[in-house]
Amino acid sequence: MNFQVTDWESDFKSLTRIRNLVFIQEQNVPIADEWDEYDKTATHFLVKNSQSESIACARVLTEEDQYHIGRVAVLNEFRNQTVGRQLMQFILRWCNHQEPDFTIYLHAQTNRRKFYEYLGFVAEGDVFMDAGIEHVEMWYRC
Repeated sequence: MNFQVTDWESDFKSLTRIRNLVFIQEQNVPIADEWDEYDKTATHFLVKNSQSESIACARVLTEEDQYHIGRVAVLNEFRNQTVGRQLMQFILRWCNHQEPDFTIYLHAQTNRRKFYEYLGFVAEGDVFMDAGIEHVEMWYRC
C-alpha cells in the first residue's frame, strides 16, 4: 500500500469518489452534510493499493493547537485488511511529526469506537448525532 499526504485540488477526484461511495451511498449521509468548506484547506490522506487504485482516505483539520481527524473512509472491499488501521497510524505519525505538542481528536461513529480505542483514543462526553449517525468525541492519549 502507498500512503500519500495530499490536498483537495490535487486528488479531488479520488477523494470525492471514496467519500461518495462510503458516506453518501453506503451510510446515507446527506450530500449537504458530507461536503463542506473545510475540504479546501484540510490536509488530505489517500491510500492506494498495489494497482495504484485509491482505496481509502481521511482528512486532518488544524484548529489552533490541535488536529481534528475526520472523513476516514475505506472502500468496502478493502475493509478488514488493516487498511484503516495503517492509514490511522500513518496520520498519527504525520501529526506528531508536524506538531508534537498538538492534541489530536476525532468524532467517531459509535460503531467504530473499539477500532479507535485500539489505536489509543479515549472517548469523552456524550454520544451525539452527526449526519443522522451516532458519534462520540475521542482524544488520542498515546
